[in-house]
Amino acid sequence: MALENEHGRLIAAAAKAALSPIGCLRSRQSRVWLSDQRYWAIMIEFQPSGFSKGSYLNVGASWLWQEKSNGALNFNVGCRVEGSGFIPFESAEQFRPLIERMALQAAEAVLALRAKFPSIAAVSRYLNPRPNMEPIYSFHAAVAAGLNCEFEVAHRIFEWIKSCAIEDDRQMRLHSEAAALAALLDDPAQFRSAVRRTIDIRRTQARLPPIADCLEGLGPCAAQ
Repeated sequence: MALENEHGRLIAAAAKAALSPIGCLRSRQSRVWLSDQRYWAIMIEFQPSGFSKGSYLNVGASWLWQEKSNGALNFNVGCRVEGSGFIPFESAEQFRPLIERMALQAAEAVLALRAKFPSIAAVSRYLNPRPNMEPIYSFHAAVAAGLNCEFEVAHRIFEWIKSCAIEDDRQMRLHSEAAALAALLDDPAQFRSAVRRTIDIRRTQARLPPIADCLEGLGPCAAQ
């Protein structure tokens, strides 16, 4: 494994000090850390610049119930932490206190997202309804509604996705996945099972540890 450069080591040390105590794990030897929320994850990225050494800070929620061939996590809610800005690396003495402060900002943002989405009901309330929803955003809203036993809401959103024009392969895959899940809404157990399989795959892709049931704790649903 290649040795980290000096500012990379400082970022890793600051992130570990601020994020490990609240249960976040580093993604391999990258500048990304993850908070495992079972059916979603919080991604913390100390983003490099293409022009100079240093770091931006991105923190956001990534829903794990959409299929991804490359396994990449996305910032579905949140991204650049307000007020964080770019910290340039000029020297270890200059950079250390700034990156330590940034790491503490990251920890605060993680705790805020955990408080914002303590349950699938909270996720569904946040996502449904929102104006000018893109198909991918709508997909997440529909899945959250279905998991929260809001079947009519989920049906309506999946139908709206079906009506959207298909402009590329990504949208075609989204249409296909939405149609497959929509067909299962009349059987809540099958719907949840299908969503759980996708989450388990995404967790493996993100190198999150296996768990017995990523949807454990959700309230029971009866067929509508």
